Amino acid sequence: MPSESLESWTSYIETLNPKEWDLGLERIKPVYSKLINNPLAGKVVVIGGTNGKGSTVEYLSNLLQSQGKKVGTYTSPHLFCFNERIRINGKNCSDQEILNSFVEVEKSRKSIPLTYFEFSTLAALHLFSLSSLDVVILEVGLGGRLDAVNVVDSDISILTNVELDHQDWLGNNKETIGKEKADIFRTGKPAILAHKVFPQTVYKIASNKGAKVYALKNNFNFLIHKNNKWTYSFKSQEGEVKIKNIKLNNLSIESASAALTAFALLGYNLNKELKEVINKTQLEARCQLLGNRFLIDVSHNPAAALNLKNFISRKFGSTREIIAILGVMSDKDITGMVKPLRNVINQWYITSPNTKRAMKVDTMASKVKEVITSKIIKTPNVKEAVAQAYQNFSQDSLIVVMGSFYTVSEAVPVIKSILKNK
Repeated sequence: MPSESLESWTSYIETLNPKEWDLGLERIKPVYSKLINNPLAGKVVVIGGTNGKGSTVEYLSNLLQSQGKKVGTYTSPHLFCFNERIRINGKNCSDQEILNSFVEVEKSRKSIPLTYFEFSTLAALHLFSLSSLDVVILEVGLGGRLDAVNVVDSDISILTNVELDHQDWLGNNKETIGKEKADIFRTGKPAILAHKVFPQTVYKIASNKGAKVYALKNNFNFLIHKNNKWTYSFKSQEGEVKIKNIKLNNLSIESASAALTAFALLGYNLNKELKEVINKTQLEARCQLLGNRFLIDVSHNPAAALNLKNFISRKFGSTREIIAILGVMSDKDITGMVKPLRNVINQWYITSPNTKRAMKVDTMASKVKEVITSKIIKTPNVKEAVAQAYQNFSQDSLIVVMGSFYTVSEAVPVIKSILKNK
């Protein structure tokens, strides 16, 4: 076994399976059955979808904590440290807690070549099973049907949306991707659909499984008002409940609405006091402003880029010069990401985060040039891109860092240093 440090363990579990993603439940199922002897929690919620999963987790966790409930959350990837993935009541679990579970997973797996994500998922589930939790919220890593999280039978499943992403693993069209993602639904259990339109395969899977569908527009809804506020509504057998004048912030309204719906289906009362919980919920690196010069966002597919564009337009209009620092992974639809932003961004810094999965700068630049006419500057690394953008543009400009968790995680320390020494 590795030495007693989280860093040595995470390095070790990267070596157990040569593939970063090796989808399938055949490895994790026997280990899960041997490892988990206690219920994970009183209730389990599983959240899948292309975008907005992390925001939905955060909203639902905060709502439940407002009722005094003890909540475990498992999300991925992390920005700065592994511990971010496994939290209880909003606080990262300690190195020692995670190490203890790593050791138990290692004992249980024997020679089974778990992937990094499978090993991490099992460690989180083991830790939760020992923590006397009221609710566990699990975010699907990739897809749904063959994702490690799908080893768990949930009491409620949420599908945030189905967009094009990870096509190499999930399929080249939304119908195929929807079929994969909808497999998190369970027979007789609520399946919350948090987007207005889904592929037909999602509805077909829900019907075949006998899931109880709660769909946006049918069972719950939201209405955006002109004063940057919105109203949530939920229809139940007792009638319709509304929460009015919620502030429009930087996170997805669909995510907030899905979380409120899950909260109600878990048996808690919807009331106007919950508005403050929604208002205060934030999530790092989701349309997050740092100082008055930087906006960071982990958007890494076309749908997320469109959401970023809408946020910029709503928040800033056309009042500021906007500079983008863009770094993406090699499998991403870079032109699809850039298109929604081409009339918003005045200049692009194309860079590459320090990971072997990153798209090369020259490749990125040539693809971006296909869809934009504004100026492109190629920079070898994220640190230099941030420094150049800050130095070369006026204090009134806005610098947007986007494209990947890796890009944002490398940019944030540089940004914080700039803001500290300003």
